Amino acid sequence: MASPPAVTPIPRVEMFVVICISTAEAAAYTFMFPFVPFMVRGFGVVEEDVGLYSGWIASSFMVGQLFSSFLWGWTCDRIGIRPVMLFGLSSTVVLTVLFGFSGNLFQAIASRFVLGILNGNVGVVKTFIGLVTDETNEAQAFGYMALCWGFGSIIGPTLGGLLSQPASKYPDVFPENSIFATFPFLLPCLVTAAIPATGFAVGIFYLPEPPRVALQSGQAERDAAAAAAAAETSKDTEMGTYPLIKADADDAAEQLAEEDMAVSARPPSGAGAGSDSSPRPSEDCGPAPGP
Repeated sequence: MASPPAVTPIPRVEMFVVICISTAEAAAYTFMFPFVPFMVRGFGVVEEDVGLYSGWIASSFMVGQLFSSFLWGWTCDRIGIRPVMLFGLSSTVVLTVLFGFSGNLFQAIASRFVLGILNGNVGVVKTFIGLVTDETNEAQAFGYMALCWGFGSIIGPTLGGLLSQPASKYPDVFPENSIFATFPFLLPCLVTAAIPATGFAVGIFYLPEPPRVALQSGQAERDAAAAAAAAETSKDTEMGTYPLIKADADDAAEQLAEEDMAVSARPPSGAGAGSDSSPRPSEDCGPAPGP
């Protein structure tokens, strides 16, 4: 029995950036869930509308990604995956911090929506994993990505709950006249933004562009496999039908040969042992003689 192929080691730098992206995406999506109702109340929204506008803020990030996912996939095919990933990381840093500076409902919704538009890493990172891994370690890499998404979904709300309104919770550390008293939700935004900032710092110096020929070679391999399968099918079909056709032709030739032999062995018409070879009267050319 053949031994399984050796597992290729996962590239460390590429996987570190994937970890930062997956963790940052999950944290950036979930960190404001614990404090967004308090933020909406701080904007002066009436109590009966707090839940409605909290849902608007929470969903605006994914609404933006809904409109931009195909655009970022098309952009990767044109300029490469590395610049798209780095741009998504930098956008997450800037717009997460801007969300902490939101002074009204419109600014909060707009910053989250624009973040979803400018950050296409949710889909791009999956393509990146497919390019930097092979069949022996691809499943492991996707497992790490899912693990990091779960980890980011844990630390995001934790940071948001612990670090929001720090001037009220920790007055000894954050005095009332500090910027964190004016913008009570800025601190969790700054700490959350540090995650994609780390990924961006590592990626801009060490992250290589995956070879674009990998997609072409993969397509070439698929085309070659399809051509081989078609040729095998054609060969099987030819091998299966040719003997039947040949057998039918042989049977027909044998039957014709037997008929020819039968015709050759048949005696001529009118030939016999006691037959008269002279022509019959009816067969003469002239009339019969008179008496």
